[in-house]
Amino acid sequence: MPASVTRNRRIERAGVNALRALLEEHDQIVQEIDGGNDFGEDLFVMLTQGGERTGASITVQVKSGDKYKRANGYAIPVDAHASDWRNALLPVFGVVFDVGSRQLFWVNLTETLESSEDAPTWIPVPREQELHTGNLDSFLEVAHAFVEKRASRHSGETALQVTRMSGTSRTAPPWFVGRSQERRTIKATLAKSGRRRVLVSGMAGVGKTSLVDWVAGEPDTHAVFSGGVIVADMHGFSVNREQLARAGTAYAPLLSALGVPSVEIPRDIESQAALYHRTLDALSASGTPILLVFDNVAELSQVAELLPGAAGHGVIITSRSRLGIIEGIETVKLDCLDPTDSEALFGKTLSPRDKRLRDPHPIREITELCGHLPLALSIAAAILKDDPDLVPAELLTELAAEKSRLDVLQFGDTAVRAALHVSLIRLDESLKAPFCRLSIHPGSQMSEQIAAAVLGEDYPQTRSVLRRLGQASLVSRVPGTSRWRMHDLVHLFSAEQCHATTSAAELYDQISYDANLTLRGTPEGNPPRFDTVSDALSWFDVECANLQATARQAQEFGMTENTYMLSMNLLLFLDLRGRAAEVLQSAQTAYEAAHQERDAERQVRALNNVGTALTSLRRFEEAILTLTRALAIAERIGFLDGQCDATVSLGTAVRQHHSPAKAIPILIEAVQLARRNRDVNDLGTSLTNLGIAYREAGMPGPAATAYAESIRYHRKSGDRRKEASAHAGLGTALFQLGQSERAVNSFQTAFPAYQEVQDEFGIHLNHLNLGHAQLAMGRLQEARHSLQLAHDYFREISHEPYEAGALTLLGTLEWMSDNPSRAQVHYMAARRLYRRLGDQQGVAAAEGSLREMLGVSTIPE
Repeated sequence: MPASVTRNRRIERAGVNALRALLEEHDQIVQEIDGGNDFGEDLFVMLTQGGERTGASITVQVKSGDKYKRANGYAIPVDAHASDWRNALLPVFGVVFDVGSRQLFWVNLTETLESSEDAPTWIPVPREQELHTGNLDSFLEVAHAFVEKRASRHSGETALQVTRMSGTSRTAPPWFVGRSQERRTIKATLAKSGRRRVLVSGMAGVGKTSLVDWVAGEPDTHAVFSGGVIVADMHGFSVNREQLARAGTAYAPLLSALGVPSVEIPRDIESQAALYHRTLDALSASGTPILLVFDNVAELSQVAELLPGAAGHGVIITSRSRLGIIEGIETVKLDCLDPTDSEALFGKTLSPRDKRLRDPHPIREITELCGHLPLALSIAAAILKDDPDLVPAELLTELAAEKSRLDVLQFGDTAVRAALHVSLIRLDESLKAPFCRLSIHPGSQMSEQIAAAVLGEDYPQTRSVLRRLGQASLVSRVPGTSRWRMHDLVHLFSAEQCHATTSAAELYDQISYDANLTLRGTPEGNPPRFDTVSDALSWFDVECANLQATARQAQEFGMTENTYMLSMNLLLFLDLRGRAAEVLQSAQTAYEAAHQERDAERQVRALNNVGTALTSLRRFEEAILTLTRALAIAERIGFLDGQCDATVSLGTAVRQHHSPAKAIPILIEAVQLARRNRDVNDLGTSLTNLGIAYREAGMPGPAATAYAESIRYHRKSGDRRKEASAHAGLGTALFQLGQSERAVNSFQTAFPAYQEVQDEFGIHLNHLNLGHAQLAMGRLQEARHSLQLAHDYFREISHEPYEAGALTLLGTLEWMSDNPSRAQVHYMAARRLYRRLGDQQGVAAAEGSLREMLGVSTIPE
């Protein structure tokens, strides 16, 4: 449902609309300033006299509502704007709109602050300074006089450097690459009739100036603009705010570039402004359009007076910010390069004959650590070019350390950190702290929910902050989502500025805990946070990298509770996604946190997961040692739950490493522990694993009994994943008993439960077992479908034991289908996998089938 317009918003708009209408009725040129880019102003006003622009401009802060009323008039809060209003490029006036009386009252905010030794918290607005049709001319005279007074104060400033490009000149660096789509967009806009205006925005170092210089230097650009191309660097992102180019300092050098002799350029700014626009009008009328490029613009006020009114002329503005509202402008948002162009840029900076470029792998990794940011890439390449003895692998090692990466990325007086520092300086004061706090989040991409937790704000305020930071090109929205990303190098810079000690770990704990419970079929809350298993899995898919990074950060900061919970909450998700190595890593991190906390029960739970992960990775001896240790701790502290879990896991490891027969006594003990503990989940789990051991030991009868009993307990606990596993195991036991139809029914019963919890591994293992039963029943087409699904999945996730099993069964299926050549291919592939696994029993089975099928005593290699 669309958000409703609040009363406060209506009141604010009423004041802005009333003032704008008054000014425009008197022929003043008014533009609204985009709320994400101002420094506490709402309107930009170009002052006119007799219908002509004078070259003087002001900005206005508008306040509306009863909270600005005082006994003797009104007042405007200064908040964090004192420095900006005092030192503003253009003077700032304040206007209060009285909603009840529909009156406007004004004050010169800049003048008040300039004359105050201390920054006041509120600036009074006297009732005598009402603003209406009858006295607006007097107000405009005051504004003109103040603008001239401030201009004379800056009369000693160095004039802006303006260059004129010829049709054969090209100022873009020779290593410029890519940007074909952006170049087409800019050139298409400039080729249109009418207003030809383009804003190129993007983060520091992304290559805005290089792109525009390249377009401005192209022959077809000069064919459109026969009057030439004029480039002015507006110094909008200088460290010193006083170095920002003002419209007043730009007229004279622009007039010179337009061909006006210096003796004909007036000395006063108002006359320069009038001559500037008359000159542009004359060029337009004579069919000699000019392309004006205003580079490095920080504020709309720097260029608004300089934009040509006459049709035909073109304008390109580059800025790290989105600026305000400029009529008829096409915005081109410049992002970092793609990997291919990044490597091309790197190679162009170095000599193509440089032997160090022969191995692309370290170069590719360097470009990734540079975040594909052209400035960072050019610095890294310049470092290599300057030092012929430095090999890319050494530079890669230097860049790999996050804490010093920005130190490495500097060459001479060019540095990524310096460029980002200027962006921070130019940022609105109210946004600096939130920008730094966002680095508390360890990942470079986050949801609005997490951002709100990090900032300690509500959702609407958080969205406003993110949107305004986006307009300053410090973050960007992930297309089509409510997630935001911060470039890796910007994130590192932000972290350097951040002195906060809090973390997003707590909120991630809560959400990942709820998601984990949903995966286990036992969601909490009314309503629960996640409606379905699919919702929980989707959340984990998106946030997994952030969760892992948050756990690492929490571990670094000694936040053991957060480290343990985040790591444990990840385990089932990672297991469902078949990411066994990451399961082991998370389990080990959880154990380290539990050990630091000296929490024995948590140590047992974590060690149990470490042992289970090691078993999945077929590192059986390590698994058995780890699980034996977990069991010993659990027995020592009398932790019955932990004893049961560790005993089950130990039995599983022994079954796979030694034999099912050796595992049976261990798993019987696990069942007994579970009965003593009266825990239905433990009881179901131990019985299922006992059933597996019986079945693999060639005892299908006891296996079927154990499986059937385990299903009852899984239903009581609500664990659908384990219930599915028990149904599948029962199907296998029944198949061994020769009860194929009942076996198929059990396999089919398992599928809905597996699908409900989205256990892809379980689903395809069930397909493998179902295919085996269908093959034995002579249902070859059904078996082919089931076995092919299983084979493709296990090959995709590189699970070689089950892939080999599927290949062996597919070989038998082809043999039964009178296709011995195809069967031989499958058997040979299965043999290769079994040999790699060291599974002699599997090798013997594959070779035995081959010998029997081929009628030979020796199998060729």
